[in-house]
Amino acid sequence: MEKDVDAVVLMNAVEPNLDGSFFYATGIPNGLFEGCVAIVEPRRTEVLSSTLEELSSREAGVKTTVYETEKQRHDLLLRKLKHMRRIGVNSRELTERNYRLVKKAAKGARLIDVSADIEMARVIKQPDELERLVRACKIAADAGKEIPEMVHEGQKETEAAAELNYRMMKLGSSGPSFETAVAFGSSSAEPHYTPMNRKLRRGQLALFDYGAKYRRYVSDVTRTFVCGSPDRKQKEMYDVVREAQQAAIDVICDGVHGKVVDHAARSVIDKSRFKGRFIHSTGHGLGISVHDPGSISYARDMVLRKNMVLTVEPGVYLKGFGGVRIEDDILVTENGCKILTPLSKEFIRI
Repeated sequence: MEKDVDAVVLMNAVEPNLDGSFFYATGIPNGLFEGCVAIVEPRRTEVLSSTLEELSSREAGVKTTVYETEKQRHDLLLRKLKHMRRIGVNSRELTERNYRLVKKAAKGARLIDVSADIEMARVIKQPDELERLVRACKIAADAGKEIPEMVHEGQKETEAAAELNYRMMKLGSSGPSFETAVAFGSSSAEPHYTPMNRKLRRGQLALFDYGAKYRRYVSDVTRTFVCGSPDRKQKEMYDVVREAQQAAIDVICDGVHGKVVDHAARSVIDKSRFKGRFIHSTGHGLGISVHDPGSISYARDMVLRKNMVLTVEPGVYLKGFGGVRIEDDILVTENGCKILTPLSKEFIRI
C-alpha cells in the first residue's frame, strides 16, 4: 500500500451498509456479518464475529474470535489494536459511527484512509475471484437464453422479473445481483428502472437488466427485445447500439485507456441520429459489488489492465418512446478481452 500501516480494520454496519472489502479480504461466501470486524495484517486476517455468523466465518477457514455483546467486541478491539500505531480504514464504506468506534478502540493510534489502495487491489481479480465471476456470468447468460420463451404479450414487468429471478436461482444463483429491472415500452428509456405492473404490448421494446450472484460475486447483463415486429426506428436504435458495443469491445486490451474505449462506443452513437442519447458511461467494474472499482468512462481516464472484469453497455434512450441497451461482462486480456456472457445479440422478437 501507498501508506505503511500495521493493519487495516474493516467494520460493517447494518444492511445495506456492509463493506464489500470486508468480504473481499476474508473470502467468506455466506452470512450477513452486521457489526463484525476484519483485522487485516500483513501475514494474517482475523474476523471478530458475532455468534450469528461464527459458523460462516469458521467454515471459510478464517481465524475467528466470537463476541456476544458490543462491549465484548469493543474489548476485543482494544486488545487486538493496543500495540498498533498506524491503522488503515476504508473511509468510502465506513459509517461515521463505526469510525468513532474504531478510533476509540485504537486509543492513540493514527487512522489512515487506505480506500484508494483497497480499490486498486480489488480492481485486478485473483484466480478464485475469476472462478466465481465466470460462474455468475454463465448463470446469467443461461437464464437470458430463456427470456424469449418465458415472456409473452400481456405479461406484467414484475411477473417477468420474478420469473427471471427464479430461473437464475434454479441454475445455481443465490439470488439476483441487484433488483432485476424489466422495462416495457417507454419505461425502457429509464436506465435505472424499477419494474411495475405495466403489461407488455405488441410493438413495444422490452428491456431486461439483470444479474446473478454466486458465492457473493455478481454478473450484470442487459438485453433488449421487441414484442412482435420492430418498426424502423426501433431497428435503427438497436443496430446503432449493437455497433457501438462492438466498437468498444474491439479496442479493449491490457493498457488501453478507458476514455478511448468509451469514445469508440460514443462516437458510433453520436454519428447517428441518436447523438446525445447515450447518457451514461460505457462500463463499470464487477466483482463483489455490481459497481466494483473500475470504469470505462469519459469522466475518468482509468487504464484497463489484464484480469479486470467490467461491463460494456452502451445505450440509446428516447423519452416517451423507449430505450435500447446491450450489456455484456468482459475479462480484460493481454491482447483483447473475453466475453463472459455469451448471449445472442440479435434483435429477438418475443
